[in-house]
Amino acid sequence: MKLVSLSIMFLTMTMGSTTAQVRPVDIPRQIYGKVQVVDATTLEFRKSTQTVRLAGYVAPRLEQTAATDGVDWPVGQVSRAWMILRTLGQDVNCAPIARDANGVILAHCFVGETNLAATAIAEGIGYAFNYRGEPQVPAYFDIERKARGLGYGIWSSPNLLPPWLYTASTENGEKAKGSSEPDTGLPLPLPVLRARSSTPTTCMEVE
Repeated sequence: MKLVSLSIMFLTMTMGSTTAQVRPVDIPRQIYGKVQVVDATTLEFRKSTQTVRLAGYVAPRLEQTAATDGVDWPVGQVSRAWMILRTLGQDVNCAPIARDANGVILAHCFVGETNLAATAIAEGIGYAFNYRGEPQVPAYFDIERKARGLGYGIWSSPNLLPPWLYTASTENGEKAKGSSEPDTGLPLPLPVLRARSSTPTTCMEVE
């Protein structure tokens, strides 16, 4: 796994050198320190109170459950616990690259040499994913395919809905049970498929 972590760190840092010049000026170059895990994909730095979401990665919703070989398990709780254990007592080093539609900083985050998002995907804890308009991380989709082929984690539960589909189905169910008021909400963004171009445009270099 250390070899995987090192190779992913090299990939993200190499890709970063091509995009550092387009980093928005309203986000810091680096955020470093201890964090509080908000959910499986979002971290809050304790001293600066800055909130960061891992770029190119999404995890099951907290309330989601999975079934593997007839055994039910709390996949959403497991994904959050995984992130807590990986960051507990550790200094987290994040390289911000953009902001999402809600203004939250998107970043590539490391504990030592371990890329948190890439490692979570490799271990079947979550999915390679970016909402429409967010930076893509093509290498993460390659890692996901390997985890899927090995049946790790989320991939051991064939009926588990990806979180974006789970959220959409939950919202649709609640609307069906509710009043007949017109739907004024925006649809959930669809996942952006991996770009065919080999030119990476997703990361920045930490200096």
